[in-house]
Amino acid sequence: MGEEIAPRDLRVSHAEREHVAGLLAAHFEAGRLSPDEYEARSSAAAVAVTRADVNRLLLDLPGAEAVRSREILEWSSNHGDLKRSGDWLVPARIVVRSHFGDVKLDFRTARFMTSVVTVEVDMWVGDVDLRLPPGGTVDVDEVRTHVGSVKDKVGPTVVRGDPHVVLRGRLYVGDVKTRA
Repeated sequence: MGEEIAPRDLRVSHAEREHVAGLLAAHFEAGRLSPDEYEARSSAAAVAVTRADVNRLLLDLPGAEAVRSREILEWSSNHGDLKRSGDWLVPARIVVRSHFGDVKLDFRTARFMTSVVTVEVDMWVGDVDLRLPPGGTVDVDEVRTHVGSVKDKVGPTVVRGDPHVVLRGRLYVGDVKTRA
């Protein structure tokens, strides 16, 4: 079980199935699905096992393009801060490369595509600030800073939260701060 599982192969929860059913209902009400299509897709959503199963039901409907193209979010900056907050869609993997500038990721009101998110950082000078939603946990064991500190204000837990953020990588000069 040491291999990383592709996001499309992750198992879905009841909440995710219900969310997809709600999306299908909205598309049916907008006239994009016939009654037969809506019934077939809703039935399939109710028994879906993986993300690929539910994604298949939505791919030909407006809005699916963002889901298809966002399994990885890659950010880079030579000078300046990188910031995400508010209602945004969090992919399974975020890669950040920055020479000079801070990274602020506020997950408190974000929507997660998967329950585990990996954030990879490669930074020269700058801080990383992660804000987690209630029930979220973070793993900072694989992030290193040469000159700076790592402050995990969320704290270690025995049980993995939802979402769970894994922070990896390196900062040459800068601090890492995680908080709820």
